[in-house]
Amino acid sequence: MDMTLSDVLIRYLEQFGVEYVFSVPGSPLGPVYNALMRSEKRGGPRSVLARHEGAAAFMADGYARETGRIGVCCATTGPGATNLITGVACAYADHVPMLVLTPQTPLPTFGLGPFQESSADAIDIIGMFEHCTRYNSLVTHPEQLERKLAAALIAALRTPKGPAHLSVPVDILRAPTESGDIAFPTLFRAAAQPVSELDTAAVDDLCRDLHMTLRAGRRVVLLIGHDCRHATDEITRFAELIGAPIVTTQRGKSSINPYHTLARGVFGFAGHETARRALTDESVGLILAAGTELGEWSTGGWDPVLMNGKLVHIHSTREYFTRSPMAHRQVCGSIGTVFKHLTDRLRILLQDGKPRRAEVSSEQELACYVPKGIDVRKPESCDLRDSSHAIKPPRVIRELVQRFPPETRFLIDNSNSVPWSIHYFFNHHPENYHLSVGFASMGWAIGAAVGMALGAKNTPVICLTGDGCFLMNGLEISVAAEQKLPVIFAVLVDRAYGMIKHSLRRAGGEEIELAIPPVDFCRMAEAAGAYACAIRSPEDFERLDCRALCNRKGPALLEIHINPEEAPPLWMA
Repeated sequence: MDMTLSDVLIRYLEQFGVEYVFSVPGSPLGPVYNALMRSEKRGGPRSVLARHEGAAAFMADGYARETGRIGVCCATTGPGATNLITGVACAYADHVPMLVLTPQTPLPTFGLGPFQESSADAIDIIGMFEHCTRYNSLVTHPEQLERKLAAALIAALRTPKGPAHLSVPVDILRAPTESGDIAFPTLFRAAAQPVSELDTAAVDDLCRDLHMTLRAGRRVVLLIGHDCRHATDEITRFAELIGAPIVTTQRGKSSINPYHTLARGVFGFAGHETARRALTDESVGLILAAGTELGEWSTGGWDPVLMNGKLVHIHSTREYFTRSPMAHRQVCGSIGTVFKHLTDRLRILLQDGKPRRAEVSSEQELACYVPKGIDVRKPESCDLRDSSHAIKPPRVIRELVQRFPPETRFLIDNSNSVPWSIHYFFNHHPENYHLSVGFASMGWAIGAAVGMALGAKNTPVICLTGDGCFLMNGLEISVAAEQKLPVIFAVLVDRAYGMIKHSLRRAGGEEIELAIPPVDFCRMAEAAGAYACAIRSPEDFERLDCRALCNRKGPALLEIHINPEEAPPLWMA
């Protein structure tokens, strides 16, 4: 059998445990598809065909989030490659490891105007990917392929993680190789090896700061960002040791159990007043902001109650320290390692003092949906006893959280769902909550839910999206049907681009037409091979057979009609 460099490329994906390559086909990808077919026969990765290249990137994103492995997506030259960019940019903003493969027309034809050329002599795809990837290169000789592929994989998986792009001319993809063996058989061990950078001097100084603050009777507050996902236990132990209230960013919700006695909710966009009160308490001496890039949403528009001399910025990536020049201190290192050192040191330093230890409460009963330590606006809007006919989004969120099993994954699309979920989503398994608001592309959750379901293996995945988002990317439900995945697409129908509508209303000015005409989403879903059900009143939730939806070999769509005039909690807390 003739082996090509595409076979070598796929061998590396096998080494990294990749199960799927998400793509939309095109002739220049032919050698890659041939290699994938040969790989699948020996148990290697298989191709999953998306309906749009952007959705293929979203699927790779969801798969990587779920499995911790690198997500892989590819598209053909020209418009196939440009369609990938939005999904790649989202992964870049959210630090999701991804390998992005695009072909090129044959090298000798560069500059001659071949069909869908995307070289530097035409539509320069390398230039387009430059600012949304951690590595970005064109392979110009067969002997470059393995070294550049190795560099791409290492860059994608090292902190800060993100997408790496490799563009390979089709004549190199189909270049023959004698055996298909790879030059770097131990690359995975090198690429996956964690880099444990730690600024020990800064940690020592912070320990002294904390000790002095606590001995002076001052309090410490934590602000936890989305890069803390793998440091939850270390952060919680530290907070319990000194009784530090825990506030999160919007994406940081996935790191902290909201029912913990020290949790105070989200600060910033769509956040909670309890979070703001925790930061503004007169007794606060230090604010430890960990794993956050300190963007607009997470800082409440760079609110001075956070961005001041009490701030200690802790992050594993030094580039984000440019956003905290006012900070009392900046500490670089693995988040979990930093907090473990702080906890160990403070236990010793505080032996002769009186640290304010927190009592760790047992988890509240599920019937108490809103955590005791967090205040929400209009708590009655998610009360199951509310018998009003119009369905309010907080009620939808509570119904979904409590009716589906605890292992259910929730992906929140960039629609009206985002502020509602930031403010009203509470779950004893916060790690199952996923946002992508770094770049905030509409429709992200639709593709990502498919990729996550492939990685989660028979675990229900709920995509909470809006009617506008679904009309953009909803055809990916047919991929879930083809793959027999238990994805539940919960579509909030308000017949408008609701988040934009309410934002513009709040800002004042002319009433702009943002309506969406009536659409039968149930019939759309059924035409794609999914089960569908319309929910028009709170009583309709009682008729849902959630167990059957979770056990179904295929997707379902819930067309949930919400009160279109119910304004989401858009403002900063």
